[in-house]
Amino acid sequence: MIDIKYHIASIVAVFLALGLGILIGSTIVGDEILVDQQKKMLDRLEEQFTLIKDRETQLISDNNYKDEVINNYENFSQILLPPLVKGRLEGEKVAIVVTNNTDIPSGLINTLTIAGAKVVSKTVVLTNISLANEEILTKLKQYYNINEDIDNIEAVIRGYIGGSVSTVLLNADDYGIIEFLQENQLINFTGDYETDISKVIILGGSNSLENNYAADFDTSLIQHLDNHGLKVYGVEKSKAEHSYMSYYQKFNITTIDNIDLSPGQISLIFAIEGELGHYGTKATAQKFMPLLPIESLGSGE
Repeated sequence: MIDIKYHIASIVAVFLALGLGILIGSTIVGDEILVDQQKKMLDRLEEQFTLIKDRETQLISDNNYKDEVINNYENFSQILLPPLVKGRLEGEKVAIVVTNNTDIPSGLINTLTIAGAKVVSKTVVLTNISLANEEILTKLKQYYNINEDIDNIEAVIRGYIGGSVSTVLLNADDYGIIEFLQENQLINFTGDYETDISKVIILGGSNSLENNYAADFDTSLIQHLDNHGLKVYGVEKSKAEHSYMSYYQKFNITTIDNIDLSPGQISLIFAIEGELGHYGTKATAQKFMPLLPIESLGSGE
């Protein structure tokens, strides 16, 4: 669509140039042949302009139709979701960590609840994780006992913070970490951090490079959790401009790149149940979804 608009603008500019040329040619030069050639060229460009406008109209219509089809498929998936996932994660205790300054996708908590899982905590990384505030950066150096000058110190400290968050999730904190990170508006902790959890869902992906800390915070968090044997699932929204999937897939974890859509949420439930893999619609996905037991839809249970 952008290319077409650029093309139209270019043709309009040519129209103006030719029109000026015709005017100059007829009033100054007086060359009938030149004027005739310019008029013919103008007619051809006018015809091309009309064709491009018709093509743009058709593309808009096609895009609207595809959007409608996608919406219908999403509605269909939402209808199938409850019978597909009901009770499959009974007894699972899950923690959610949001690392990208975004909202938890609509329906995700409800999907986990229908599946029988209990979300015991929600941990959200806040904007101060950028460490642009020198006062906070100094406090963190003191807290983590960093005395020497280190290249890319902000990334190093974000890695330490990722390790601290993993300590909280593993129920190994002396509560000093929670207070320190919350007081400095680095991490927001909500829920129960004393109950042992079985799974951690990390919601990444970002829409700006300024909020992209996958290489330090997320990587450190996943590595610490994985080292302690806790199952981790890396997810992001389908329209995340900067995907974290390639970072997450460096570890032995399942990834889902369309968690904001029903197919992605269904994939998550089956992945937690045991269908490990990389699911979604982006180039990093291996499959769209896990194999589903469609026969369960007609069981009446």
